[in-house]
Amino acid sequence: MNKDIIFFDNCAETWDSTRRTNPKILEQLLTLAQIPTSAKVLDVGSGTGVLLPYLRSAVGAEGKITAVDFSEKMLAKAQEKFSKFNNLEFCVGDILEMELPKAAYDVVICLNFFPHLHTHKEEFIHKMKDVLKNEGRLIIMHDISRETVNNIHRESAVVNKHRLPEAKTVGEMLKACGYAKVYAYEDDAMYFVKGLK
Repeated sequence: MNKDIIFFDNCAETWDSTRRTNPKILEQLLTLAQIPTSAKVLDVGSGTGVLLPYLRSAVGAEGKITAVDFSEKMLAKAQEKFSKFNNLEFCVGDILEMELPKAAYDVVICLNFFPHLHTHKEEFIHKMKDVLKNEGRLIIMHDISRETVNNIHRESAVVNKHRLPEAKTVGEMLKACGYAKVYAYEDDAMYFVKGLK
């Protein structure tokens, strides 16, 4: 089994108690995301479902959310917490290997996931463009700073090579892939990149 999957499976039980989130920062990130009501959203690297209540609030009862993660145990935690949402589905799998419908989503969003693509970041950006509808958006975000992300990873024996590039660098990657409009922002509290197809 992939060592990253084993790592996250092993973290699943304690993840929500050891990895604190900042609701104020998450709300700011979701404001920047501008997710339309009734949108069809793909939440990549959903983990224990940190973003799911925020996404549910954004899309409303008419929207649809698909939560994807390669860690079965992390996603099982999300299911325990949020199975009451009737417009939410859970899919275990590697996003780069999954067969996904073309032009099916209004939004592809990932929170605290992008560095774990390691050397496959550009492949991911291209693949997500294919699954987005016209004028759909890819959103890459973190509720902590890039420096904090990279320091956390440096200290890990498993994900120590997983780095988060500067937001402007990721913005340039989106532009090179053909995203029409790109917005990139980061500060000492958060990280946000959005590309419009």
